[in-house]
Amino acid sequence: MNGNAMSVLGHMNELKRRLFRVAIVAVIFIVIALVNFSWIFERFTADTRELIEAAGGDIIQLTLTEAWVAAAKLAVMVGLTAALPYFLWEMTRFFRPGMKSGERKYVYLLIPGALISFAIGATFAYVVLIPRLFEFMLDFQSDLALPQITTASVVSMTVGIVFWLGTIFELPIVMFLFAKIDLLRSSWVIKKIRWMILIAFIFGAAVTPTDPVSQVFVAIPVMALFGIGLGLVMLAERGRDD
Repeated sequence: MNGNAMSVLGHMNELKRRLFRVAIVAVIFIVIALVNFSWIFERFTADTRELIEAAGGDIIQLTLTEAWVAAAKLAVMVGLTAALPYFLWEMTRFFRPGMKSGERKYVYLLIPGALISFAIGATFAYVVLIPRLFEFMLDFQSDLALPQITTASVVSMTVGIVFWLGTIFELPIVMFLFAKIDLLRSSWVIKKIRWMILIAFIFGAAVTPTDPVSQVFVAIPVMALFGIGLGLVMLAERGRDD
């Protein structure tokens, strides 16, 4: 086996070791979240429960295992979120040897930048988007039926929106960093705007129930993030050229 093949295998083994350590950390956080599920659930769904009760409804459980499914989804989200800083640190250490000194300083911005972006996105989802979405859907259906919302549906919808909005809010900082290390150019992004709009609506459909209103609620911020990312790419190109 030649040296290049050995080098590739060595990098793959190192990547697997780092991802294995990340998985262990994530599992530890997931177990901690699962043990404290009741406390997390009460605080995580406080605002939505208040809206449902104000509409004359309640959060209910229909099957014996439904609470366990909800607990698992919420615990996985909390565990993965808590393990995110360690994952980013491991990936930074993995890619560091192959980078130039000028590129490394921008990659080191990834950890704080990604964490801040995730926090902004998750906060936006929890504080702004989810209450408005629940309020709109409850008001829209108020004349049709009394809302009896299951635990699993509340957790699935809330977890999906919070986690994926937090993740997608990292897009501008990632686009900026890719532009800084010359892996992304504004001309390419501009050509793909139509695809980005399509992806925004696909993303909205993936993280929300299959109704067009909730898809639009999510797709609009995602399209705005693409626009912010494009502006940052242009800014990075000016700084790189200078």
